[in-house]
Amino acid sequence: MRWIVVWLGSLATGVLTIVLSLALLLVSLSVYDRYVFGNASNGSVGWDFISLFGRYWKLGVIGIPLLIFGLGCSVGFWFLSKRVHG
Repeated sequence: MRWIVVWLGSLATGVLTIVLSLALLLVSLSVYDRYVFGNASNGSVGWDFISLFGRYWKLGVIGIPLLIFGLGCSVGFWFLSKRVHG
């Protein structure tokens, strides 16, 4: 039963890591838009994933969140399993 709680806790930590990283991304883009780009005439700024990630943009768009989720799950599993044994 304890390992199920550890497993679910590590999944929750991974999801929380993704949510926090997306919130941080949106805040940083908003700050970047406000202070670097300034105010555009129509107020819109376009982001092109292909120019950011190159030819393998799908791998970057899917791989980076999966990597963040995996790191969050790993850290959550490590921390929670230490607490179960400790």
